[in-house]
Amino acid sequence: MIVTLRSSFLRPQPILFALASLALLFFLIQSPSIPTPWRGSSGEVVAVAVAVAVADGSRECSPADWSAGTWRRKENSMEVTKSDDVYAASGFHGCASNREVGWHLSSDHPDYFPWRGNVSAYEWVPPKTCDDMPSDFRELLVVDLVERGGWLLIGDSITEQHFFSISCTLYPHVLATPDYSKNWDWDRAWPQHLHLNPESPLVSRINFPEGFNITQTPLVTFRRNDLLFNLTEIETMFNGGGWRPRPGENTTLFGTEPRWTISVAEYLNDLFFRPLPEANYHALIVNTAAHWSLGLFSGLPHGFTDIMDLFRAIMSNFVYQAGRQLDLHQSDGKQREVVIRDYLTGDDNCHSDETMYGGPLKEVPNITTDETFWAWIPLMNRVVENAVVERAHPHVTYLPIDRPGRLRPEAHVLGDCLHLTVGAGVIEGWTQYLHYYLGTYLPWHRENPNP
Repeated sequence: MIVTLRSSFLRPQPILFALASLALLFFLIQSPSIPTPWRGSSGEVVAVAVAVAVADGSRECSPADWSAGTWRRKENSMEVTKSDDVYAASGFHGCASNREVGWHLSSDHPDYFPWRGNVSAYEWVPPKTCDDMPSDFRELLVVDLVERGGWLLIGDSITEQHFFSISCTLYPHVLATPDYSKNWDWDRAWPQHLHLNPESPLVSRINFPEGFNITQTPLVTFRRNDLLFNLTEIETMFNGGGWRPRPGENTTLFGTEPRWTISVAEYLNDLFFRPLPEANYHALIVNTAAHWSLGLFSGLPHGFTDIMDLFRAIMSNFVYQAGRQLDLHQSDGKQREVVIRDYLTGDDNCHSDETMYGGPLKEVPNITTDETFWAWIPLMNRVVENAVVERAHPHVTYLPIDRPGRLRPEAHVLGDCLHLTVGAGVIEGWTQYLHYYLGTYLPWHRENPNP
């Protein structure tokens, strides 16, 4: 696959750099040809644009259906008067992960306890089209993560919040590693896992796959990877590794903004497909956008225009590689899914009294400033969606479910206006719908592409 960037990205280089570019890019993606849409046995292009609701009639709950719901105040919402109250208020029995608990749950600021109780006082109510979705899905998800296979989460700190939220949603049926109470110096890029709790009553009703090891096989794994590729791979794809700054331009592609990255080969070619008992993953769930910023890519001379060009090339490359790896591993008899969830943008003035105590919105607000880079995130989501549609692989899908979060500007953590409070229902909704999407909607949609 040859990745082509727009003209603003390209600079004349000697023929040596051009040849090096092709060699490096060939080595990275290991493909001699431009990818074509995946075609079924009939020769017709298989539709994977699941963002659009199917026609009226018999159907399951599509992402668009689910996202068309509303936030409703719970009948029995709870006040928060001390830190531990947030668990019951959020519908949790506790949390398996003990990493940055107060920050994730927004439970470490007593002055804001009234606000914190109100944040968890709402529940997402999808339309009647989604009535077949089980409301109490937690035990079903635990069983499915063993029998169907686990989830591998790859992304930045938003995805880490998703991992933490799952550790609360499934508690006490899961245990988390590492134990951060013993050592807070572990690097953010190190793996975090959820394992089945051997003392869970669900153990007796699970049909364990051959080779599954309760203490070794993870149900959910999170790996921190802000850009989906490591810096060397990104530099290789940026003009084939032959980039050189012009006089007066920055001498490096990347700035000093903190980032955590791993090679795409480490998780997409290897970790995702490891056999039991080391792993048993059914779904790779990825998410990226916020770290594609001017601070990190300070060496790009044309700002966000160059960032969007590079992001487009990166995502096309990722989607192609994901489909290729799925095809290469079909012989092991396990059907896996790669899901790219859309990225939730931040909100302006999320910590004003009017916003914090105003409750959920009825309509998605317009982004009124691009100073925080958020105005670009919807455009980046569209880039991802287009890459998935163009590749058209039936098991690489784009999941647009950001609308519930866009309606909750009051639910951000107290430290910034991008991350959301775990227990507010937004991130927990991602988990609920992903469980349904992977186990019910996708199988149905493939059997009924045009109902």
